[in-house]
Amino acid sequence: MMRNDWRRWTLGVLLAVVCGAGCKREASAPPDAGGAAVATASVVDAKPVAKVKKPLKFSDVRLKYANYSLDVTYTLTNPGTAQGRGDACLALLDDKGFIIQAQRLGNIAVKGGTDDTFEDHPFVLRSTWEQARRVLLYTAREFYCAEDDLHAASEPLQLLPTGGPAPADSPAPRWPEKLKPGELVLSDPKLWRVDEGAYSVSFTVKNLGGRRINGQTCVQGYGEVEAMSKEKASTLAAAMGEFSLAPGVTETLTERISFDDARNWDEVITLDLFLDARGCESKPAAAPARLRFEKSAVLQASDEEESQLDESDAGEETTEADEIEDEPSEEVTDMDESDAYEPEVEFPQAPSTPDEETAD
Repeated sequence: MMRNDWRRWTLGVLLAVVCGAGCKREASAPPDAGGAAVATASVVDAKPVAKVKKPLKFSDVRLKYANYSLDVTYTLTNPGTAQGRGDACLALLDDKGFIIQAQRLGNIAVKGGTDDTFEDHPFVLRSTWEQARRVLLYTAREFYCAEDDLHAASEPLQLLPTGGPAPADSPAPRWPEKLKPGELVLSDPKLWRVDEGAYSVSFTVKNLGGRRINGQTCVQGYGEVEAMSKEKASTLAAAMGEFSLAPGVTETLTERISFDDARNWDEVITLDLFLDARGCESKPAAAPARLRFEKSAVLQASDEEESQLDESDAGEETTEADEIEDEPSEEVTDMDESDAYEPEVEFPQAPSTPDEETAD
């Protein structure tokens, strides 16, 4: 903290004015015999104390999973003097340390030399939670939980899903390699209308590789003329949910497709369902996994199956996606007024030595 030296300086000036020539002054001590007079040392102006940037630390973590919501309570301590701010993040890890899913918990701001307790409730599918063998807590820049270095701004903390400490020999957390051609196979597409201007698609995906694969589901629609401009293609495209498949696993996924303009569905004749790295930046023809189908063909098949299910009363069965439609949305982390941002200070980078100090 900066000292209030201006108050001391102002008080000295006032005393000097009041005293003036009428104040009695103490006589200066004469110099020692045979020696030179001792000069009075000048006072050096104090400089602001340099702010120390140190990684934030997690502690007192409590985890509780129920009804597609993971209740997370944790304390963040800032051992430095610079404010730490950004996002708290959570990742679910498999038995080899690969990240199954990473997501933002909420925004945080912790002043230097203080700590604060936060509570968040991220949405987590039951099937995803059941795959998790450990839980990782870390911090990142705002909205960069899936991009930033896990060690950049805090000391990552690994826990068991029960909330207990992870074994000391647990594998280090890491991101799976990007999806490569031939590792995933798509089949059995089904398409149905869920409301005006929106459809849902279900499909089966099989992991043929020997490693965990993460990616995102994407779709591109085509009209009578397949060749079209980039701008036109974007109006018939959508990025859907992310997925994570363990080696050798076959899973049926269901995703909702929504175009910016619902009327664009009237133009769609053919669709490319493809899997890509996060962001769906590849063109369908160059995607690592792709499945093309006619809209009318899969819609007709879906309608016939729905009719058969109604007749056999099978419609009473519900899927995980059906169960979560009425679940409450993710709550926002409460922030205290004392957590006001100091815009000039970002999350501290880990210092090369524990005592390293850096100025703003």
